[in-house]
Amino acid sequence: MLSDLFKHSGIYFGGLTISRLLSTFVFILFARTLNPSSFGDLVLFHTLVLTITFFSDFGMNQWYQKMAHQENKDKLFGKIIHARIFTLISSLFLSFLFLYLTRSFSTSISLIFLIVLVFEAFSSIVDGYYLEKKQAGKLSLKTAARMIVYLAGYILTFQVFTFEVAVYLYLISSFVTAAWIFPWGQLKHLQFSPLSRIMKTLKGSSSYAFLIATSFAYSRGDSLVVRYTLNSSALGIYGAAYRYLEGLSLLPTALSHNLFPLSAKESTVTSQHLRKITLFMMLIGLLTSIVLYVFSDWFIVTIIGPAYIQAVPILKIFSGVVFLFFLNAPLATIVQSSKLLKKFLPFGIANTVLNIALNILLIPFFGVVAAAWVMLTTEITGLLVNLYFTRKLYNQ
Repeated sequence: MLSDLFKHSGIYFGGLTISRLLSTFVFILFARTLNPSSFGDLVLFHTLVLTITFFSDFGMNQWYQKMAHQENKDKLFGKIIHARIFTLISSLFLSFLFLYLTRSFSTSISLIFLIVLVFEAFSSIVDGYYLEKKQAGKLSLKTAARMIVYLAGYILTFQVFTFEVAVYLYLISSFVTAAWIFPWGQLKHLQFSPLSRIMKTLKGSSSYAFLIATSFAYSRGDSLVVRYTLNSSALGIYGAAYRYLEGLSLLPTALSHNLFPLSAKESTVTSQHLRKITLFMMLIGLLTSIVLYVFSDWFIVTIIGPAYIQAVPILKIFSGVVFLFFLNAPLATIVQSSKLLKKFLPFGIANTVLNIALNILLIPFFGVVAAAWVMLTTEITGLLVNLYFTRKLYNQ
């Protein structure tokens, strides 16, 4: 079982690595070309798109993996497509209100934002479908396809590259990615679903929706607080360091995605399996954390540019966060795929609320570095919660 898990995780990790390297390279180019303020606007655009897309997925990817061995897979996929269209329509309306009230972007950029959400809906809802079919390799290259289009556009528009140009390139890359990754052949199994059946699907995925919403608010809330309590330049500085944190979380992400369908089946992952997985992740995480801390100055000043030198202390703090990411990944996956999920949710929500509350309180006084310290603190409290529920799960 472990060899199969590490095999699929390795394939997924390989694809994610290619995607993340491309993504990091592209965003370094963008950061070097744009000033911190314009780069901050781009980070905000990406953050809002990802946040709304994750919320709108409503845990359906995880629910699909959980239910795939109990129902007809074609009909099940049809159910989540109908439900995803429903959440897309709802998210478009709410996004329009948010953009209108906050004036985050110009009218033209806001319109592109809404169109991008449509394409993202089709490309995001297939994650559970491909993971259950053990086609993680194709799924992992989804970001790579987007970045190739992004990079080609950057090369063609280098002389006139601005934040607005980057947004248009994002629109094109979202369309190409959705057209390539979505299994269009599955639409032949699509049958009309009344609103009652859609609500039933959303009710089934609601536990995972709360979990995903909590997790995503935890990981992206700090960026939004930085932008709306400080300014775009501060978000640009924070985003420069955060790109490395995202890149180095690839292996924990790959393992979690491949471990989830295994641990969702009761008694498949034993306590001995979990100890071996956690020890492996802890050692790799420790090595990664040390390298990141030692070379923080080089990663920021040399690679991205002197304009982002304020991101160096943030990246040093993130080195500790990276270690905790590795350590937390298998523990969190085991708990979140178990019957203890509903009991775990209040603790996960409380940790997210703590994270956001501390950010709101501390960032206005101590700047962006406070956001990094808050993340380190709540990763530690998250680890304690995961250890408690893991112990409780295996004692049962």
